[in-house]
Amino acid sequence: MQPITPPLPASSLPVPPRSWRDRIPWPLVFVALGAWVLRAMAFFDRAGPLAYAMDYDEGVYFSAASLLLRGDLPYRDFIFVHPPGALLLWAPGAALTLGLDAATAYGVTRYLAATVGALCVFLAGRVAWRAWGPLAGCVAALAYATHPEAALVERGAFLEPLLNILCLGFANLWLASEPPSRARRIGAGVLLGLAVSVKLPGGLWLISALLARPWKESWRDGLTLALVAFATFVVVVGPLAALAPSEFFRDVITFQALRPSDGEQDRWLRLHEILHERRLGEVVLALVGLGVACVHAFRAPTPSRPAARFFAATFVLTVATFLASRTYWSQYNAHLAASEAVLAGLGASALHAFSLRWGRVASRAVAGLVLVAASLPGAWHVVQGSRQQFLDVVALANHVRTDVPRDACLFAFEPGQALVAGRLPMGATPVVDTYATMIQDAMSTGDRFPDTNEAFAAPEAQQALRVMLGSCRFVILGWQGTWQLTRESMPWFKKHFVRRFPPADTGGVGLWERRDGP
Repeated sequence: MQPITPPLPASSLPVPPRSWRDRIPWPLVFVALGAWVLRAMAFFDRAGPLAYAMDYDEGVYFSAASLLLRGDLPYRDFIFVHPPGALLLWAPGAALTLGLDAATAYGVTRYLAATVGALCVFLAGRVAWRAWGPLAGCVAALAYATHPEAALVERGAFLEPLLNILCLGFANLWLASEPPSRARRIGAGVLLGLAVSVKLPGGLWLISALLARPWKESWRDGLTLALVAFATFVVVVGPLAALAPSEFFRDVITFQALRPSDGEQDRWLRLHEILHERRLGEVVLALVGLGVACVHAFRAPTPSRPAARFFAATFVLTVATFLASRTYWSQYNAHLAASEAVLAGLGASALHAFSLRWGRVASRAVAGLVLVAASLPGAWHVVQGSRQQFLDVVALANHVRTDVPRDACLFAFEPGQALVAGRLPMGATPVVDTYATMIQDAMSTGDRFPDTNEAFAAPEAQQALRVMLGSCRFVILGWQGTWQLTRESMPWFKKHFVRRFPPADTGGVGLWERRDGP
């Protein structure tokens, strides 16, 4: 007869069961499917997936990936201010432009992005399920599924969906066994290297992995992980960087280090966005999980200790990066969802374990409460966000298809608005990212600017912009273009271009044609 294992003290972290009866936790599968519907419902309008609001960044990334497949290389042929991993990983969707209309290809890619988001939901739930049990896994999956910022970017070809799926896949491999097997270390290193090749802050997850276990016990595992990640990064980034090394350094390193500030600059307002009440339940549970991880960080080891330390460190490092960065937009919180949701699972598990002392009824009530808290009010915001329709952009796209010749040069300040019309950036030196291009032009003299508005107003930026505008017959001007044209350049633009659609200049997005003559 085997001895009975004594129960764990109430103060210890919840420990998962020894065996995982189902290799596939079906509750997480159902939550992931629901998450896909929450994301894709934005495309179910009769106008289709392209009627949903298109962000500037997603148009840049998809257009850049499409140009790469056509032989136009980032850094050498056009400015791109991130490592090229995202262009390669979005290549399956961009490859459809080789045989289909660019608008159709992008519509398919939006569904692919929703699928990436659903997989992120499953991976977030899976790592929490294995560490702290089924309740933690379900709460983590629900928290990620209804995270408003994550749902927003997982409707398009952004960086964050790729960054999150790679980082969560890395975490699942790295934390799957103690210590991780050689195959898992190599697989985790490959995923981490790919994550850094998408966006440099992915390297924060390496720091978290090294902090998850005592260095004396795991330095060899950590060294293997770091070397494999570095080798993967070099394999992905090296070929394109080697073709234009100075331009790569200028775009990816210098630009990010010296760029003028943009977005929300007040640190307290940033913190409010990071911990926003639109996902109040998830944030509270995540802070409880962070507190539990900190309290038990230096107590006797338990099987779930590395996971708690890993995600606590990731959460803290990510928040610190957001607060310290020169640029911050609320959509950056989409990457925070990867660690925040898992910590919410830990917090839910800890609250449920504490409620067991009050009896079965109380513990079931707490379990139900944390499940609801993890998904509300975030789900309401996700549904509301899915209703953003830009029908004026669709109308403009239809006009471009019928009235602008296919071989005519079309310049769009927001490449996504040209994508809806089935057009990619054109020219011998295509301008994919006008925002970054103008800032690079402004900084080319060595000047430094306190904010983006001053950079746009620099003579070097406006002169280069006028050259770009003068090289094309048609221009799509919307909010982005109005922002980037100064008070001196706007009269010049209206002198040389006439609005064709819609005829009335009401200030919205419109198609302009260059006037004949001087």
